[in-house]
Amino acid sequence: MNSDKEPGMLTAAEAEVMNVIWDHDEVTVSDIVERLPRELAYTTVMTTCGILEEKGCVKKAGKRGRAFLYQPLISRDDARGVMSHEVARRLFRGSVKSLVLNLVRDDAISAEDLSEVKKMIEDLEASK
Repeated sequence: MNSDKEPGMLTAAEAEVMNVIWDHDEVTVSDIVERLPRELAYTTVMTTCGILEEKGCVKKAGKRGRAFLYQPLISRDDARGVMSHEVARRLFRGSVKSLVLNLVRDDAISAEDLSEVKKMIEDLEASK
C-alpha cells in the first residue's frame, strides 16, 4: 500500500467496487458499473471510488478519454487480512482463534476447505 492511511474495513459497496478493480486492475467508473454484480448508479460508484481513494485503497492512474482510470493500491490479500483482523478485534475481542472456531462451528466451512486448512496448518507447523 502506498498510502499513510490504513484502509480498514470496507463497506459492502466498497468491497464490490474493489473486487471489480482487483479483477481488471485498471478501470473507469463506467467499467465498474458494467461489471458489478448488482445495479448501482454511476454517481454512487463514482462517490465510492472517491472514498476508496481517500482511504488509500485505489489511485487515479491516468485517463481513458475524459474518464479517470482507477488502480488498486492494496492487494486483495492485504484487504482480507486487514478486514479479518478488524472483525476479530470488533466481534471476538481480538481473538483470531475465536473467529476461526466460530466459522468452523457454524458449518460455514466445507469438509474440503477444512482439509485444506488442516494441510496449511501442518505446513506452517513444519516450517517453524
